Amino acid sequence: MAESELQGWTTNSSEYLINDRWLKLRADSCTTPDGHTVEPFYIFEYSDWANCWVIDDNNDVILINQYRHGAGKYVMEFVGGGIEPEDPTPEAGIRRELEEEIGYVGGEIYQVGTSYPNPASHTNKLHSFLAVGGSCSQKQRLEKGENLHIHKIPVGEFIKSLQDNEPGLIDQSLHLATLFMAQNFIKRSQLPEIKQLKKFL
Repeated sequence: MAESELQGWTTNSSEYLINDRWLKLRADSCTTPDGHTVEPFYIFEYSDWANCWVIDDNNDVILINQYRHGAGKYVMEFVGGGIEPEDPTPEAGIRRELEEEIGYVGGEIYQVGTSYPNPASHTNKLHSFLAVGGSCSQKQRLEKGENLHIHKIPVGEFIKSLQDNEPGLIDQSLHLATLFMAQNFIKRSQLPEIKQLKKFL
């Protein structure tokens, strides 16, 4: 059956249970194509997110070790964050996050893919990027409550640690998605600045 012939649910009514800057949670009453009523069905409305695998001009991978209260511990991640209303594009959003969180400027940034974090109950998309070149030459501009530390690791060592399934290196599922997409981008690319990274994969 063609996708255009597939029927979605009909939303009969919606009620916001939480509606603030950081979280919008609504309860929908829905009818399925075969006539069943599903209620309440909870939907989280988020702005789009973006994250970026950074490989600087020294061929170091730049990670952040950031406290995550949900996990109750520090977690190693790529730079990432929400796309703000004033960001004209996802690329502008990730450039802002890179400057704010690690003071990174000067690299070439490539969008390597887009995915849904959880299409069952989340409305947003994740935009994945790869940054090549550049350096952390600017001062960090961290928001209140952000606790993070910059961690650099040579790209060859980083890839080997991934291949050895080293625990705690990258455990965040959205960042693993970006890693997968970025590696595919590197393997396919003929750009000179990207081709030189193929020897590490």
